[in-house]
Amino acid sequence: MAKTKVRRVRISTRLSVELRAQLTKYCAASGISERSVIEDALSKHLHNTDDMALIVRRLDGIVRELAHDRRDLELLSEAFGRYMRLWFMAHAPSTAEAGKGGARGAGETQYRQFAQHLGAQFTQGHRFVDDVPVEAFGDEDDGP
Repeated sequence: MAKTKVRRVRISTRLSVELRAQLTKYCAASGISERSVIEDALSKHLHNTDDMALIVRRLDGIVRELAHDRRDLELLSEAFGRYMRLWFMAHAPSTAEAGKGGARGAGETQYRQFAQHLGAQFTQGHRFVDDVPVEAFGDEDDGP
């Protein structure tokens, strides 16, 4: 089977002395022709196939996923806070003479105390996961 010859076109360009020296040194050390190195570099540049472009695309995807995770976490935090406020209002001790208004005020007070305590614990570095027994996590090497 006959091999078709790749047609080539001669181009001419000027390089800085330093870049030309680097190219010559690289080609001598690796045994690759200057033409091959230049063609490969141009191809990568024109088609964005170099590793940096791939890394940037992957990082962009990770940044988008993190933004969605942050939004979801903020939504869950807001929902949990509202649930806790409603729970405190519904379960606040009320006296017969105070009525609903007194129960609502007592619930709001308990909720504010809960929020302040939670903030203080968080500021001190305590996390809920610290309260979970280590056995619940299983073997750390299992991973997701």
